[in-house]
Amino acid sequence: MFYGNYIALIGASVFILFGLILLVDFAHTWSETCIEKWEQDDTNKWQFILVGSTLLMYLGAVVLTGVMYTYFASSGCTKNIFWITFNLILAVVVTALGILPSVQEANPKSGLAQSSMVVIYCAYLVLSAVANEPSDGTDCNPLSKARGTRTTSVLLGAVFTFLAVAYSTSRAATQGGKAMVNNQSEYAPLSSDPGVAMVTSQPTARRNEALLAAVESGYVFNTRSSRGGE
Repeated sequence: MFYGNYIALIGASVFILFGLILLVDFAHTWSETCIEKWEQDDTNKWQFILVGSTLLMYLGAVVLTGVMYTYFASSGCTKNIFWITFNLILAVVVTALGILPSVQEANPKSGLAQSSMVVIYCAYLVLSAVANEPSDGTDCNPLSKARGTRTTSVLLGAVFTFLAVAYSTSRAATQGGKAMVNNQSEYAPLSSDPGVAMVTSQPTARRNEALLAAVESGYVFNTRSSRGGE
């Protein structure tokens, strides 16, 4: 009971938080990829893909919310009604935040695509919670005696866990590879001439001062020479 009420609850909350972070990161990547493909392509195929996927996810969230209100929010199910309604309000807030002018100025490629993924994922989480609610003598969970529902919920959770881990590791590997390439190219030789030495360290402060003084001296000398010629 201690493990289930405290340790597992905290671990599940942390996992859901990291899952949302990975989902938002994937949503931004998906949206930016579609926009870049759309700008590079002459057709509107990627525009239809982006808009269509966004509408489908919102439609899926609406369907899940309707199912929850129909089967899990009967009279007397105050807790279910509260969480379903609270999630619906948060979905509207997230959608409004995604199209705010300040958010658009900070990231012009953000919008409803990111919000739709978060909305449908949160709707799935609430549906999973009410579908696995234990029976307490009421009709708040008509699926409480169905073992297949619990098995399906466990399988969906396992699939999402696998996808989240796979995406996070591949994302970290991709970003790490880019960082290594950038670090290697930062000090790359500017010429293929073997007589040109490759810079392996950044110039020191004293060297910077000497270079700056040399440039200023050359500028003054050239200015005086031009004035003498005049």
